[in-house]
Amino acid sequence: MMLRFLILAFSLILATTFPCGAQSTSETTVGGYGELHYNEPDGNSDGQLDFHRFVLYLGHKFSEEISFSSEIELEHTRIEAGEPEGGELAIEQAFLDYRLHEHFVLRAGILLPPVGIINSYHEPPTFNGVERPNVDRVIIPTTWREAGAGVYGTFSEGWGYQLYVVAGFDASGFSAGSGLRGGRQSAFKSTPTNPSLTGRIDYSPLGGFQIGASFFAGNSAAGRDSIGTARVILWSGDLRFNHEAFSLRAVGALASIRDASFINAKRGAKVADRIYGFYVEGAYNFLRHFCPESDHVLDAFLRYEKYDTQASTTGFARLIQYDRTDVVLGLTFKPTYDTAFKIDYSFFSNAMNSGFSRNTKQLNLGIGYYF
Repeated sequence: MMLRFLILAFSLILATTFPCGAQSTSETTVGGYGELHYNEPDGNSDGQLDFHRFVLYLGHKFSEEISFSSEIELEHTRIEAGEPEGGELAIEQAFLDYRLHEHFVLRAGILLPPVGIINSYHEPPTFNGVERPNVDRVIIPTTWREAGAGVYGTFSEGWGYQLYVVAGFDASGFSAGSGLRGGRQSAFKSTPTNPSLTGRIDYSPLGGFQIGASFFAGNSAAGRDSIGTARVILWSGDLRFNHEAFSLRAVGALASIRDASFINAKRGAKVADRIYGFYVEGAYNFLRHFCPESDHVLDAFLRYEKYDTQASTTGFARLIQYDRTDVVLGLTFKPTYDTAFKIDYSFFSNAMNSGFSRNTKQLNLGIGYYF
C-alpha cells in the first residue's frame, strides 16, 4: 500500500511541475576510480597485493533537466569460473535524474542509500587509510546499493536533503559477526515485498564545517511470516571539519533489528537485537609548514573505531569477540586532488582478547585515483 501511494505521489508531482524548457544538446561523460592495496598481517613477509577495485563511470546528459549516471565495478581484477574467492563484476549505480526545480530533483534506478559518509563518497582519495573504516563495512554495509526512487535537493542556504524509497534488506543474510551486511539485496532479483525508506539531511553552517544525519527504516522479512516483520531501523550521524592544515571527521551509527529471536530460531543464527559503531579521525597536513604555496597534501592521521554487532541480544549470551576496537595511524600523500598514495598501520582487538600484546596488527600500503 505504501509503495502504491508513493508511486501516485510521484506521478502527481511530475504532472504539476513538468518543465516547459526546450531540448538542449546532449553530452556523454566517462570517469572512474581504482585502488591497489598491499596488506601484510602481523608483520608476515607473505603479504598480499590486490588491485581491489577498478570502476568506470558512464554518464549522459539528455537535456538540461534529464541526466543518467552509472558506476560499474570490477573487484579483484578478474572473475574466473570455479574460483570461490574470485572477483566480482557489479553495477554499483545506474539512475536517472530529472531536475524538476532548482531545489527538487527526482532520482530513480539503482542508487546508494545516503547513510553515513563513505557509502556516498567512497573514491579512494576522499578518505584516509588504505582500507575503508570497518564501521562502514559491518554497521553501515558499504558499498550498499538498492533499487528505488526518490527526491533530493536543497531547501535553504546551507541545507540539503535526500529521501528515497528502496528495496529493503533480506533478513536471511544477517549474521552475528557482519551484522546487516549479508542482508543487502543489491538490486539483484530483489523482492519489493518490504519497501523501505531512507534519507539524509546535510547542514553546512560555515565554511569547512558539515553536519549530517541519516536513516534507513523498513521490514526485512521478505514475506516470511515465521520471522515476524524483522524490521530494521538504522540511524547515523556524521560531521566533517576542515580548517587550514587540520581536518576531523566522525561517524556514529546505531541499528535495531526487531524479531531477531524469530530470525535466530528459524535459521539457527545468533543475530543481535542491536548493533552500533562509531569512529573519530583527525588528520594534519604537515606540508603546509614546509611548502605553504604547494597544492600537495601530506596528511598524518589517526583513527579510532569502536563497533559491536552483538551490542544487545535475546535468548543467548553476547558473543564478545564481535565487540571490536580498531586503531589506525598512517600517512596520505596527495600530489593532486584526485590521486593518493597511502600507508598505515592498523591494530585490531576485541573484548575477548583485548590485551595489547594479543592485538592483530596489519601493515597496509595503497594507491588510489579518480577522474
